[in-house]
This record gives sequence, structure tokens and C-alpha cells, in this order.
Amino acid sequence: AFAASFLIVIHIFLYRVFMGSGSSTNNDNNYSINNGMAILAVEDQETKMTLSEAHSHTLKPINVHPIDTEQYTIRINTWQRNELLLLSINHHAQCEGVKEIQIIWCDSNNEPPDEVVHHASGKVRVEKHIINSLNERFKVMMDTPTLGILSLDDDVLRPCVALDAAFLRWTRHPERMVGFDARTHVLVAGDSNEESKEGGLKNNNNDEKPKWKYGYMSTTESSNRYSMTLPRASFLHRDYLDLYSLALPRPIYVYVAQNLECEDIAMSFFVSSLTNGRPPLIADYWAVKSMVKLYSEKKISGGKDHKSTRDACVNDFAELLGLKEDGEWPLQTDKLIHKNQFFGYGAEIEDWVGMDPLSFRLSPRLQGVIESMQALQSTSNERRMGWLMQQKAETMREANAAGMIENTEQWKERWG
Repeated sequence: AFAASFLIVIHIFLYRVFMGSGSSTNNDNNYSINNGMAILAVEDQETKMTLSEAHSHTLKPINVHPIDTEQYTIRINTWQRNELLLLSINHHAQCEGVKEIQIIWCDSNNEPPDEVVHHASGKVRVEKHIINSLNERFKVMMDTPTLGILSLDDDVLRPCVALDAAFLRWTRHPERMVGFDARTHVLVAGDSNEESKEGGLKNNNNDEKPKWKYGYMSTTESSNRYSMTLPRASFLHRDYLDLYSLALPRPIYVYVAQNLECEDIAMSFFVSSLTNGRPPLIADYWAVKSMVKLYSEKKISGGKDHKSTRDACVNDFAELLGLKEDGEWPLQTDKLIHKNQFFGYGAEIEDWVGMDPLSFRLSPRLQGVIESMQALQSTSNERRMGWLMQQKAETMREANAAGMIENTEQWKERWG
């Protein structure tokens, strides 16, 4: 076991050195082309380790360096939505918990704006990628100052206190993803003519087995069960980003690269596979509902085949990752909404009341988060909602003034 773990560490070290050198991303002969765009680097065309080997990997402990239990690194995935990106950076740079903001820039035809590259906060670094693939959001080409990573889309904002509360939850469970978006999978009877006719990996030849479909939020809430989260807003351990590139089965990796779709399902299922089928954890309900969505005319996802594509991804990815009922690590579902609908959400809910802030070796900021949660639990629901609305109002202030919050007066004035 020690020898296997040592070899995995060497794999990851060499991969980081290789990526950090930039040699593969600056050579036109080192990537695959699809529709005129680079989608797959040569070093990513084959796995460097098996899933079983990835299971043997021991995550770096977060209690060695104090920064790993105090702050986190945000990695924002963006594509030609510079106004949204700058609004996101402006907000998140104000959060004390944010050590650095890394921008995954895959638009090789355009340079990132100066306001981003030279952001006044001093927290922003731009990571340029030649490859245009959603896999790239998990491909770290520059070092991260923390082991805790907050993966974000460019159109999602949340109050700093919501991020801190979720980060605290992650530090107590660093082997899990801690997300803000819960989704589920749905089992349906096998049908060789229905499930895989749109997209899919076309390698699931047992049509008698129950198939899985993607459960949207309405399905998730009505069933009150969930099994995945979305990396558009999720905390996860830095090591999982490397393992995704090194060990994710190549049919999944290539499918994401070719179709610009389903990387969120891939990462959620991948981490669940590496944690023996356990579902991700979800932030408190109030933190989930604190989201501020920025308006964009340019939608990144959607289209007539969007649902059938995600159905196929859920079914085929689960098969390849050993998460089906007969797999090596069957995926578990868990209860979503609990009795206390302001706090408890998802598996292993946090017991804020039972926490002693002084017993944790935390900064005054994070001790204050625990004390705030305890105070909120002892007050009326009306006051809780008032507090939450105030947090959201502060979070959206700049975006609202710019007319980027849909259906507000400022948005109507700008967009008609």
C-alpha cells in the first residue's frame, strides 16, 4: 500500500511539473483538434493511473499549514463574458477567506481584460489555456496557495459569510465535495431505444439493466433525495483536480472535451467514486438560497439536446466509475431537506449549536461565523430571513447598479 501511494505521489508531482513548465500548452503539435479548436492535450489522451490506484491516494492533510484551514483559492471558469467575470472578481476579492482568485482563460483568440489581469485587489492571477474544453477548469497549470479550492462559474455570486460557512464545513470533511447545488439521479427501466440514442459513450451494451437519468432541481426536491452536486459552486480538495486529469476514465474525459458538456457530473461522480460511493455534502439551506445569479445574453448551456445529453452522461459515467448498483462503489443517495429548513441540508448536517468556537484553532473571522450561526439558530425565522435578504442585497449591489440582476428596475432600464 505504501509503495502504491508513493508511486501516485510521484505521478502527481511529475504531472504538475510538466504542466507548470507550459511545454505542452504552447506546442501546436501537442493537442487534438475538433472543429478547428484544440480540445485535448497529448498528455491527457491516456490515463496515468487506474481508478483503483486513485483510490489508494491519500489526500494531503489540511492541518499542516494554517492557511489551509483559514483561506481558500477560487478558480473561476469563464468564456467571453468579461463583464460578468469582473463583477464576480470584484465581489469575491472582498471576502477575507479568499487567498487568491485564479481565472481559467481558454479563449486563445482574445486576451483577458487589463482590469482582470491587474485587478486592484492583487488577488487575481490568470491561467491561460490553449485547450478549449470544460475539462480545463480542473486542470491546474499554476500552483494554488491553498489545498481548499472553490470551483465557480463566472455568473454566480454568494455572500462572503455563506462561502465561509461552507468552507468551515469542508475543513471538517476535506475528502468530500461541499457544494451549493444538489441534484439526483433517477432510475428508469432499461430500454435500448430510448436512453442512449442521443449522445452517450456508446459502450453500455447491457440494455436490460436499469438506466439512470439526470434529475433536475424539481425532481431532486420532490423526491427529497440527492446524489450529486455541481462544481459551478463547490469546495473540493486540490488533489482531486490532479486526480481528475490523471485517473478519470478516458471515455469520460474525451466525451467532455468533444461535447463541451457534463464536466460537472464527471467531477461529482468521480469524487463519489473515490469516497466509496458517498454523495457530496451540501452547504446549509440558507447559504444555498443566498445565490445571486448574474444576467447574461450569452448562455453557455442549454439547447434542444441538453436534457438527453445529461441523461446519457449520468448513465454512462456512473457505469464507468463503478457507481451503478452492481459496481464496485455503488452511489448512495441521502436526504436533502431536514426539519430545520433554514440550516440542515443534505447528508451529515452541521451541528452549529454544539460547536465551541474557541475549541477550534480558527481565526477570529471563522470563530465569528460559528457565533453568527449559533445566534441565528436561536432567533425567529423572520429575523433570519431579514438577515439573509440583507446579505444578498450587499452581495448584488454592484451588479444590480450595472443592470445585471434580471427583472430588477435597473435591468429593465438597461435591457428593455
